[in-house]
Amino acid sequence: MNRITPEALYTLLPAIHRLRDAGEGEPLRALMAVLAREGAVVEENIEQLLDNLFIETCADWAAPYIGQTVGYRALYQIEGSDVGTRAEVANTIAYRRRKGTAAVLEALARDVTGWPAHVVEYFQTTATCQRINHVRPDHPFAPDLRDPLPLEPVERAFDRVTQLADMRSIQQVPPRRSSGGRHGFPNIGLFLWRLIPMAQTRVPATRVDSRRWRFDPLGADRQLVNLPAPEAGIGSISRPEHVPGAITRRMLDADPALWYPRAFQIFVDDVAVPVALIKACDLSDDGAGWNHPPHAGARVRVDPMLGRIAFPADQAGRITASFHLGFPGRIGGGEYNRAATLTIDPGQAIFPCPTIEFPTVQSALDAAAPLGGIVEITTSDIFAENITLTATAGTELILRAANGQRPILRPAQPVAVSGGEDARIILDGLVIDGQPVEIAPNGDGASPASVTLRHLTLIPGLSFTATGDPASPGATSLMVTTTGVELLLDKVITGPLRLDQTTNATIRDSIVTAAALPARDSAEGLAIAGPAGEGDPGAALTIIASTVLGRILARSFPLVSDSILQARTTDGSPPIRAIRRQQGCMRFSFVPEGSITPRRYRCQPQLAIDSAIALAEEAAGGPIPAAARALIRTRIRRSLRPGFEAQSASHPAFCQLRRATPAEIRMGASDEGEMGAWHLIAAPHREANLRIRLEEYLRFGLEAGIFFET
Repeated sequence: MNRITPEALYTLLPAIHRLRDAGEGEPLRALMAVLAREGAVVEENIEQLLDNLFIETCADWAAPYIGQTVGYRALYQIEGSDVGTRAEVANTIAYRRRKGTAAVLEALARDVTGWPAHVVEYFQTTATCQRINHVRPDHPFAPDLRDPLPLEPVERAFDRVTQLADMRSIQQVPPRRSSGGRHGFPNIGLFLWRLIPMAQTRVPATRVDSRRWRFDPLGADRQLVNLPAPEAGIGSISRPEHVPGAITRRMLDADPALWYPRAFQIFVDDVAVPVALIKACDLSDDGAGWNHPPHAGARVRVDPMLGRIAFPADQAGRITASFHLGFPGRIGGGEYNRAATLTIDPGQAIFPCPTIEFPTVQSALDAAAPLGGIVEITTSDIFAENITLTATAGTELILRAANGQRPILRPAQPVAVSGGEDARIILDGLVIDGQPVEIAPNGDGASPASVTLRHLTLIPGLSFTATGDPASPGATSLMVTTTGVELLLDKVITGPLRLDQTTNATIRDSIVTAAALPARDSAEGLAIAGPAGEGDPGAALTIIASTVLGRILARSFPLVSDSILQARTTDGSPPIRAIRRQQGCMRFSFVPEGSITPRRYRCQPQLAIDSAIALAEEAAGGPIPAAARALIRTRIRRSLRPGFEAQSASHPAFCQLRRATPAEIRMGASDEGEMGAWHLIAAPHREANLRIRLEEYLRFGLEAGIFFET
């Protein structure tokens, strides 16, 4: 279709009218421009109507309507996630043609949940007496103990070891990894990978000495994960290279080209190390050094389970690496897509760095500060320089990473943030290593109106040790000593906060931890308080869908919703305390017993305690003794609490709820999702959608169990 443009419409007019129009100042040309603009809107609408006839190009709202033409049954909508109905609607007919097959169940699980999946038909790994007319040489009763590679995935997704039949239902398996109830002829296992492979591209490796390096630019040991390769189609069954699983030493040793350079790659002075020189090796600690190095030859030894590199000779060049780490969701600093938040206002200037004009971040900030603007870091590099953000009154100063980049700021002193009256400051997409962020008054004693931290990682404990522990346990990550600041933390990972009482802070989709050592003691540390620490009340806190590990002393809680406040004390003092309890509300959240807070609505464990006491009184026909009440309270308080896969910020499953966590927490949010920071990934809704689809596509007589690999 020809595009309607002002010039095209104008040239359709007779030449005499165009000549007369030119003599009168071209009012007719202006009219044609208005008509062309409206015509373009109509033309675009017509094209969109044509696109809406096809599932591949239709608008999101049209996908369910197209699905109705093939009898598609809608599922629960998952707001704010990348899980949609388009892929499933597009494949509905193909799925029904292959209904009941393992390949369809696997593709269906992937489309419905958005997580990579693998299907296991357990009759293939259940011990049987083989018929002489149907010999299965790949189905031995006992595994070959001399070949350790097939033994690595035992009781996991790619386990091919034969086991005796188990007559228990696979749907009744406890929420833990166990072979009980799996191996049986009617059983199907659906394995899902919830951790996302988070890319780090051409980032500087951490030097240990002239031969030894770590992949992680933050200096911690990291488990490398696979970047899933595309499958051939919906008729194929996934293999280890198709899912974001952990890469082990034996997997890398068996076939280096299967993982390198797709999952990870090493560069020396920007020249890629060829796959022929990559050798898997155990580089774990051996006293003060590592196993095996130094070594002769030309091969580069790699330990994917620890994220370590050992070169055969001293390296004077620049060592960089591309690799992937697992993480539950897209929060904190990362190379994921943040385009929706990277807006530009009309007339707003952009100062990219590093460039010839602005070789450092601070030079770009100095240029942008007088009139305001955006300082955009365009590389995923380490910037070892001191950073000061000072916004002029009435301006907006933004320091952010370009989309798809993950720069690391490593200053020698705290990042200083200040501004004049009505100034606005935003930090977006960064990782700050080694120092806290301090928001203080400027030289005139004025304070910025608002400070926004978005997609930011303020490393808990300031930085990581080689083992991934906080280098400075309990050290403050964010200090606000000025008054009247509107503070927003959106999708942020941070250590302890020290906020002035006059601050109004909103924490959304974020994790705040007291960063204790060991990590499980973080709940006893002080996560949020005033600048003086213990005994000094902090800001007015609005906490939405976030996880806080540690005690909180706040001025007030205007609103706490869908969150986990995991805190405990050893001296009987309140783990969570608000100075002003007359205002605010806590709803659909976990708030530990003994806390002094505003009124609560459907918060755990108080809701479960009240319900259990009410049932006991109903059964007794009247009030029950105080001792019975105390017994109920103690029993529920001990059992109904969040369980995390990990509480260390360097762990891939940081603050991810265990499957054994009570359903009152895993599905206790306002939308029946899980409480806490990972409410945004909607795991219960994805699982519920999959169970609905299994009822439709699972062959009669079979049973399916859902297992989370990560």
